[in-house]
Amino acid sequence: MRIGQDEYRAVFWDTSTQAVRWIEQRLLPHTFTIVGSRNPEDVAQAIETMQVRGAPSIGAVAALGLALAWQVDRGRFFDYWLQRFRRTRPTAVNLFHACDVMEGLAIGEPSSEVMIERAVYYGDEEVAANCRMGEHLAELLAVGERRILTHCNAGWLAAVDWGTATSGIYHLARAGESPFVWVDETRPRLQGARLTAWELMEEGIACALQADSAAAWMMAQGKVDCIVVGADRVAANGDVANKVGTYALSLAAKAHGIPMYIAAPSSTFDRMCSKGADIPIEDRHGDEVTVMDGMDQKRCHRHIRVATERVRVNNPAFDVTPYENISAIISENGLWARGAD
Repeated sequence: MRIGQDEYRAVFWDTSTQAVRWIEQRLLPHTFTIVGSRNPEDVAQAIETMQVRGAPSIGAVAALGLALAWQVDRGRFFDYWLQRFRRTRPTAVNLFHACDVMEGLAIGEPSSEVMIERAVYYGDEEVAANCRMGEHLAELLAVGERRILTHCNAGWLAAVDWGTATSGIYHLARAGESPFVWVDETRPRLQGARLTAWELMEEGIACALQADSAAAWMMAQGKVDCIVVGADRVAANGDVANKVGTYALSLAAKAHGIPMYIAAPSSTFDRMCSKGADIPIEDRHGDEVTVMDGMDQKRCHRHIRVATERVRVNNPAFDVTPYENISAIISENGLWARGAD
């Protein structure tokens, strides 16, 4: 996708340096930088520290990190590196899907070149799926629905390219339509404020940033036509884990008769997980709630404490939206139906 006049992917393999490279998402929107490493531990830590985030991007960078581990530390691939990457984040199933793919290939003792080619292809598959999903989603959004509310970042930064929830929006815009997006700030890490708003503006798409708590009121005012979000895991019964706050949006949408769409590639579907209650929900450090990151007037990054150090913090990173609250789930294969293969 576009940054200025140039096009990028969120994660990729650098053939010239034989390294994994990724956009450092924690510094956006104030600083755009691409970092990289030939150390698989750095790649694993990039996932843990949310330098790379978003379920499809996590899966893609994990595949690349495992290909790198096969190249530089093959003797510990099965006993250490697979487990190391699987421990990085618990909720997004794309991570485990990517690890399974790379493990299955490694059993045959391929060359490093074959492992790298497969990891690169894994990211290409995600991009192709996101593009097709966006085409399906755009058909739904084009039916009289232009004022779209989204939560967290389900854009190209989260999905290698195109995005999940934003893919349909980008397709509409490139077809000459004029979608408008309400961007939830998405506390506590502000992925909406820092990432989604920046992405949309780089693409020239009209948007407005709002506090998460404003979303239900905007629905009540008749200013939201639909909600589109991504997913970190879709259970077999259609329950969806996504960034915390999504469940509350589904309740407000249902109360106001507003369609709520979930956009997720097939790598996000977990057929071994029967229902949403079985999805592990990641609890993250309390500093994400009590400390705000930003840039001061001198363009220096600052960490500002906004709550007393003595307060206890509850910080679930995700919640689960029941299938009954969802109008449609869209993958690269079109509309998904519960019970479908």
